[in-house]
Amino acid sequence: MSREIGGTILKKFERLVAVLAIGVIALLALPFAISRLVPDLFSSKDVPAEGQSSDVDFPVVVRIKGGMLEVASVTSIRSFPKSSDPTVLGQAIPYCREKASWDAPYKITYRLRLGERWPLRYYDGTLIARVPDLDPSLPVAFNSAKLRKGAEESCWFMPDRGTRDRALKSISPELEKLAKSQKMKDFARESARKTVTEFLRTWAFSQTDYGDLPPDTRIKVIFPGE
Repeated sequence: MSREIGGTILKKFERLVAVLAIGVIALLALPFAISRLVPDLFSSKDVPAEGQSSDVDFPVVVRIKGGMLEVASVTSIRSFPKSSDPTVLGQAIPYCREKASWDAPYKITYRLRLGERWPLRYYDGTLIARVPDLDPSLPVAFNSAKLRKGAEESCWFMPDRGTRDRALKSISPELEKLAKSQKMKDFARESARKTVTEFLRTWAFSQTDYGDLPPDTRIKVIFPGE
């Protein structure tokens, strides 16, 4: 009899603990659930800043030896997504995956170093110039005022895992890889070739070494690997 009573009390205690645990979890998740289901209920409003924007470190000026010649730029809008799974004891669980992304308008600017020697050769009525490889200006510029939040996906009862912040921080590294990629350089190369041709026609024809070149001399620009 006493065993049955003890077992009944134990079961009731276990149920009570389970109910309390569920209640605590629900209470903790309630603010997150409300903010996700009714996003306009909890929002923010900018107020006048106290003070003005200022440098947090001493500005440093770096001289670019020989200067740079901007020869081409590529603009577009790119999506930067991130996904994350919740983990328990270091083990990822493929449920309640959180997804976030940003759409960012960017501008990649390619330059050539004027400090490097450009071999020029005049042969058979053509001025041949071998120029350095395209050098992207880093970090790549993107317009933060026109950043757009992309698609979102998450479980309403799970707290925010910072996936959106990580997606935002990935923009500059991803754009740097894009700017350095051979595919993007090849895309910008023909426009860059035209800019270099215009520069050489203005600069080279004013040099004493090439003063006798006919104004309509053909110019051939060769990049590394060509």
